[in-house]
Amino acid sequence: SLHDALPICHLDQLGWDAKPHGAGTLRSVHETDEGEMVVYLRLHANWLVASVVPFLATKGDNSFELGRWLLRMNRDMPLAKFAYDEDGDVSINIELPTENLDFSEVKWALEELLEQATTHRATLRSAAEDV
Repeated sequence: SLHDALPICHLDQLGWDAKPHGAGTLRSVHETDEGEMVVYLRLHANWLVASVVPFLATKGDNSFELGRWLLRMNRDMPLAKFAYDEDGDVSINIELPTENLDFSEVKWALEELLEQATTHRATLRSAAEDV
């Protein structure tokens, strides 16, 4: 189970309070400058996947401009990537291969995920206010 595999994620060391959320998924809530960020973590084959879902709830009403902006951000972010989920909302995700995964890699990746999510949420909020 994912809970048994938690040592690979180093969540305790990171101070991440993660609770089981359905089969094979953990849910962790973080306070940021842009409000609460909910991160879902799961082990998927040989990958640790962490996602902020929804990052932006659009229910599939995604403009061409938003899509272009998300792709431009994907190009510029070292690890985190935006995607549309099955509901059409925007998520931001990281995927790490679990082989030889160490604490510093997990720490950097999860901090990067939260930092990018916080930065880009602020950007999108101010863009929405300008409309």
